[in-house]
Amino acid sequence: MAQRFAERAVATLRAQGAAAAPDDDAVGSVMIRVGGAEDGALVTLDRVGDDVRAACTCGRPGCSHAAAALALLGGAAPRPTGLPPVPAPRPTSIPAAARVCGERPDDATIAERLRRLLDVLVEDGAAVGSERTDAALDDLVHFLYATDTYGLHRVLADLRREIGTARPSPDRLLRAVEMLEATCQVLERRAAGRPVEPGVYELLVGRDRPLAELQTREDLTLLEVARNSARTPFGYRRAERFLVDLATGAHYAELVAVPIEADFPAGPARYAGSVGPFPRRVRVELAAVEPGPSPQRIRLLQYHLEPEPRPEDLRRLASTAARDVTALYAEFDALAERIGVAHPCFVLFAPARVVFLDGEATLVDAEDRVLPLARAVAPDTCAAADRFLARGRVELVVGHLLLLRRTLALSPLSLLTDSPRGERLLRLR
Repeated sequence: MAQRFAERAVATLRAQGAAAAPDDDAVGSVMIRVGGAEDGALVTLDRVGDDVRAACTCGRPGCSHAAAALALLGGAAPRPTGLPPVPAPRPTSIPAAARVCGERPDDATIAERLRRLLDVLVEDGAAVGSERTDAALDDLVHFLYATDTYGLHRVLADLRREIGTARPSPDRLLRAVEMLEATCQVLERRAAGRPVEPGVYELLVGRDRPLAELQTREDLTLLEVARNSARTPFGYRRAERFLVDLATGAHYAELVAVPIEADFPAGPARYAGSVGPFPRRVRVELAAVEPGPSPQRIRLLQYHLEPEPRPEDLRRLASTAARDVTALYAEFDALAERIGVAHPCFVLFAPARVVFLDGEATLVDAEDRVLPLARAVAPDTCAAADRFLARGRVELVVGHLLLLRRTLALSPLSLLTDSPRGERLLRLR
């Protein structure tokens, strides 16, 4: 506000024909009135030889009136924080030598950088934003460029995108900071040699584990039920494909880092992904599965595609879906307890009915318990879901459960609808 006042004052003086004084000695004193008639004060700056004497009519040294005058004169200094200085952001174009595959930073180094960002977020406030926040975030983004820390990438990209919006969402900012804190604690435990719950490191931090460390699966029949894709600032587009085992109902996810820059490294253990249009019925002769919470990350090693899902496949899929909102809460809580933070939880939900208010759909179970859609997080996807849900009966909704303002909401990825054209899976993203 002080800067805008100063700019308006300069514009007014220039409009009156004033020009800058050719000699600084022409200015003997400056008086600045701060505040209103009742609580205001007059800050006076007088030239005394080569020095300047400052005084305020309130009589208190270092008062808020003097601080406002300081800001007006362009002398506002950054608040002392006691934190180490944040390095300047690296150049946007990172030298190819810095992108050599396999040169992943160790956990202690990543934790140190991440802790620095968290300290700045606490000091300056994530919702307010600051140059220090931008510098710390950009530094960590560039530091982790092209690494396989996919879980950390996801949260940093979300935080960066949210801070850059005109009106950051408090829900999304809080969720990102909580996730980063939990991730930092996992990194610090690993760096100190303390045990971490199996699969939690891979989920929150991420890494491409060698095939020798994965569990093998044979003779699976998988149905792809959803896809998700997002561009990241780490040199790749994150492509996720969610699959359900038709025999057991187990959930799996393919995670593929699709390069968007020519010099993005392949990496010795980086998974290139499978092929085929959505939705796919996949016969898998051999797959590799990472340990961890559902949906487990899977790599399809030997497989072939079959024709589109059969009606019995879709009925089987619907039978595996949760039908009780309380069961969804229990599933969400179990995942949060396992990894130590509220984390998006992949689910299939078969609502008993859908109700509309002002054109917006809400899912309802047989006991009239409601599950809203996560409109604050995914407004466009939820709007698309509204249109499809209004056209025909919905069999199930596939998506991620999110905790928003102490209430669970579903961010939809796809729908199984029963329309005049028959049952079909509709991709929303």
